[in-house]
Amino acid sequence: MEDALNYRLATPQDLSALADLRWRLQTDDRPTTNQAEYERFVQDFVSLNLSEPRAGELFHWLASVENRVVAVMSVILVRKVPKPGKLNGRWGYLTNCYVLPEVRNRGVGAALLAAIKAWAVELQLELLVVWPSDRAYPFYGRAGFVRPPDPLVLEIAPD
Repeated sequence: MEDALNYRLATPQDLSALADLRWRLQTDDRPTTNQAEYERFVQDFVSLNLSEPRAGELFHWLASVENRVVAVMSVILVRKVPKPGKLNGRWGYLTNCYVLPEVRNRGVGAALLAAIKAWAVELQLELLVVWPSDRAYPFYGRAGFVRPPDPLVLEIAPD
């Protein structure tokens, strides 16, 4: 299957499919059949992604086979405060990582992450950061991610 897969940055035409994957990521553990709520979310997701000012800092990467999006990983670029000798430092926050259940464990996520890592090197990002679920730690470890001492976090508005 991997030979038929395409890994690329999403375009505005992909936003409805990306909204569907985001919906699935958020509802996998608590499925809902509320079609109106789903349709409203897709519409809102597309609108926000087309109009939000941070559009230049948010990149959705996807894996697709033919015209079907089967996986997504999103990267938010974070600019660092300039310092002498390094005026344009940036790092990436990897989030929204989801592979459809029927294509999991076939290398789709690993190949998508490899494409993102190559892109991050091209952009000269200093690092990629991800806060994985407990079951995803081995996946990211295989890709070279390590767990340094945790940063200090101040929770302002919990989900």
